[in-house]
Amino acid sequence: MDVLSHAIWGRHLTHHRIDWRLAAAMGVLPDLFAFVPSMITQTVNGNVRTEVDENTVTSDFPAIAWDLYKISHSLIWTFVLFLVIWGLLEMRLRRLDSGDQLPAGKWLQTSMSPRTAATFLIIPWVFHIFLDIPTHTIKFFPTPFLMPFSDFMIDGVGWSTWWVWGLNAVAFTVVWWLIRNNDAQRTAAMASIAPRA
Repeated sequence: MDVLSHAIWGRHLTHHRIDWRLAAAMGVLPDLFAFVPSMITQTVNGNVRTEVDENTVTSDFPAIAWDLYKISHSLIWTFVLFLVIWGLLEMRLRRLDSGDQLPAGKWLQTSMSPRTAATFLIIPWVFHIFLDIPTHTIKFFPTPFLMPFSDFMIDGVGWSTWWVWGLNAVAFTVVWWLIRNNDAQRTAAMASIAPRA
């Protein structure tokens, strides 16, 4: 799927849990992890940036792109990343000495346990992978979601196909509308129980 969609889904799936900027970043990080080093490699070697069209294949990119893509788009390696994030948040909680909850602040919208915070931080990344599995073809960066245990991949329909992108746009628009509607109801409910002057 395209980078903007990954950012939007990251924001939608973690609404009121983590800051939307962090959620959007976590939603696009799997692609940035794979493609930014590839672009740097091309620039350093004096090569022209690879143009993407319907004829572009994975091998048109430097090998480093596919090597890193296999890591960032693997559910196995993402689980390892989740464990690392959880461990780091547990260490942060010990340093804060604030009980069993990380306090709400710049990145966390509500106080939560390190495990819960790690879960919400990894949700955009995991959803990125699940969104890419059916929307990437075998010829152009298929999703190696079981690496390193299996090289099984699905030959999906390219995300730039008009109806795939259209369904995605409709889905995240509907979810956005539901979030706004829920927020409006919550605000109205809070106003109804507020003390009157």
